[in-house]
Amino acid sequence: MMRKKLTGTAALLILIVFSSLAFAPGRQDGFRELFRRSPETRAHVVTMVMENRLDMDKAQAEKALQINVEYAKLSQPYLKKDGVTMENTGELLTLNQKRSDELKAILTPEQLKKAEEIREKWIHQLETILTHLKENNY
Repeated sequence: MMRKKLTGTAALLILIVFSSLAFAPGRQDGFRELFRRSPETRAHVVTMVMENRLDMDKAQAEKALQINVEYAKLSQPYLKKDGVTMENTGELLTLNQKRSDELKAILTPEQLKKAEEIREKWIHQLETILTHLKENNY
């Protein structure tokens, strides 16, 4: 249980960091600010990725967008002010779990399986990164 919580916290922090680093060099600050400024932008990007990776139909994508916009707006205050801190990580994880539960409700069993496979692969990659960082005293 503790390992899952720790992995989830690390995953959330790394996701936020990588989402700001995933774009072309020299444009990182602009994209980071765009994501902080616009919950709708974050929601659209997340929904686009979900739609493509999970082969969602139009109705599912529209519902996913509604859910993602709602939770992006709820998480916006955390991103605006001081960013993610140890104090608010738990609150963000709770929001993310609620969002995840709502999204799972609109997916087919096949899509749920595929989403879990993607999630496990992503967590494995994060664990590898964390191990590498730890080995190099970061």
